[in-house]
Amino acid sequence: MPHLSRAQVQSFHQNGFLSPLPAFTGDETLELRQRVESIEAAAGAGKERAARAGLPVTHAWAWDLVHDPRIVDPISDVLGDDVLLWSMDWFIKEPGPSFVSYHQDATYWGLEPHHVATAWVALSDAGPRTGPMRFIRGSHKGPLYEQDDTFEDNNLLSRGQRVKTDVDESRGVLAPLAAGEMSLHHVRIIHGSDPNRTSDRRIGMVLRYCATDVRQTKVDGDRAILVAGEDRYGHFEMIPRPATDGGEGERALARRHGLTRHKALMED
Repeated sequence: MPHLSRAQVQSFHQNGFLSPLPAFTGDETLELRQRVESIEAAAGAGKERAARAGLPVTHAWAWDLVHDPRIVDPISDVLGDDVLLWSMDWFIKEPGPSFVSYHQDATYWGLEPHHVATAWVALSDAGPRTGPMRFIRGSHKGPLYEQDDTFEDNNLLSRGQRVKTDVDESRGVLAPLAAGEMSLHHVRIIHGSDPNRTSDRRIGMVLRYCATDVRQTKVDGDRAILVAGEDRYGHFEMIPRPATDGGEGERALARRHGLTRHKALMED
């Protein structure tokens, strides 16, 4: 992926998102999907989500992946030259009723200022029937709304959070992706997604990046990975490249990191 054009950067800042963008080849995408699903299978039923957590902390291939210039270059075009990876997460929507309510990430992550953007990479088809993301165009320029923690059944969000406002659906833009494509979106944009009405799982690798001037305001001891430029601020503890995939030290760090991140996400 080359750097974004000036028009693409302007579109991101105007609309709050950019989609679709190329990221990985078909073979690379299949290999990534197989890696993740192998990790899930090895963990066993009911433990898949925990097994996927913190992969850049425990596995060198995931560390290298979040540095991939096909992702980092476009992210740097919208965030600036000095960039951190704050998290790798997974939104895997199985066929069925699971959905994501309209929400704003900035409300509960604790990251300020809001120089934060997400790269959402499709590792399977994320076409219109899979429940792809829907963005409310330009909403990142509006207020940061309070959110209800609904804890709704089938809501994939950690607290079932939903913005306390009447969402202007006329500004909604569906953002389907082919496997191997990605979208970028601003941390303040209102977005959500409908259920997956296909027979295959919709696998989204979700990479949250921020400029190095961003700090964590909710908890102490948050961690990140420097992926571009240099960190002149020192607001985060740096996560080293894993020396041994799944090693004892790597897993211990991942557990500590997971507890810190959980506290940040769940604290009001």
